Amino acid sequence: TSVKVVEITGEPSFTATVSPDNYGIYLIENTTQNKDQFYSYFEISESDVKYNGNEVLEYAFGSSGTKTITLTVIATDNYKVTSQEIEVVLPPPSDVRIVSNPENLLANGYLVEGDGTDFSNWSKNNGASNMTVENTDVLVGYRALKVSNSEAGPEEWKVQFVSDPTPTTVGAKYTVSMWLKGAAAEVRFSTNPGVGGDQYAGGYTITNEWTQYAWTFTANSATTIIALDMGKSVGTFIVDAIELVPGEQALPLPSNNSELLNGDLEEGAGDEFTNWNKNNGADNMTEEVSTVLSGSRSLRVSNPEAGPDEWKTQFVSDSFPTVSGNSYTASLWIKGAGAEVRFSTNPGVGGDQYAGNYTGTANWTKYSWTFTANSATTLLALDMGKSAATFYIDAIKVVEN
Repeated sequence: TSVKVVEITGEPSFTATVSPDNYGIYLIENTTQNKDQFYSYFEISESDVKYNGNEVLEYAFGSSGTKTITLTVIATDNYKVTSQEIEVVLPPPSDVRIVSNPENLLANGYLVEGDGTDFSNWSKNNGASNMTVENTDVLVGYRALKVSNSEAGPEEWKVQFVSDPTPTTVGAKYTVSMWLKGAAAEVRFSTNPGVGGDQYAGGYTITNEWTQYAWTFTANSATTIIALDMGKSVGTFIVDAIELVPGEQALPLPSNNSELLNGDLEEGAGDEFTNWNKNNGADNMTEEVSTVLSGSRSLRVSNPEAGPDEWKTQFVSDSFPTVSGNSYTASLWIKGAGAEVRFSTNPGVGGDQYAGNYTGTANWTKYSWTFTANSATTLLALDMGKSAATFYIDAIKVVEN
């Protein structure tokens, strides 16, 4: 490319704007005065290619995070360079299924739902510009909250991230927890900001390693708002996996630690579930995509008439390794009033064991059974044919004790 004999007198400049059709694509345009008189090129921090600076560049980023765009403008006797940093947030994958703790009462506690730098079911009450999205260093899923405080508060609530109201029972104990990583900033829990009945706990000092911080409180209202007050000190840090559970114990990070394959029922097509067999009453068991505890699928059971035998509708896992004599706990979640469900082991194989019958309610409820394995492999069966009812099953696990 020929270089015109012209000196650059002003400063080079460019704009980088998000495409209205896809916020992972940026439109980058050289706005330098008299730009057509110079040779110029763009460089992108994630690419080794030099791009023509005299045309509008439409660039699709390959990952989220902080990116640097550099424009170099060259004349005969001089050249000038300018750079900008931008925060790229790629659109979520089309079909993301994350492992979650079903006991978590907070909507979108893992922060995966939302648009751009917003998070569904959460509000930025104060200091909104300090709170953005982190897409690379996350614990659960593919999004977390990034907080960047350039100055100290001095009040904690100057940067405040607040949940939607969650139903709670007055007088009952609950534990709220979160995972933090980053600079040595301070974070505080509080409840019901702007509503009344506020309670406080903190401030927790963040470290460079992911660490869980938890607080147990007694609910004083029929609904509780959880707030993270993060404006006390200068620093940049990441927040993920915010959970609210009944009781006085925080949960460990959600993980698929089950001996069962596909216990979350996410794998399979249509009314079939990978690693599970419908031994009896197959027509009564179908896929459900609306009433789901976690992920995107659950099992819908519709019994037009009562059993009288539990096994008339029977959902059976593939065999999984067990150590004879060792203790295991099986659990599942049921939603549906009037449903009766029984656990059993090794149907048709021998060494059967039974536990139940668990009666479902209108709300998702967890039911557990501890048994001692009596074989080198075990089948877990859900015997669901006892009652005439429609109900839903999700999050089936077997964990060695």
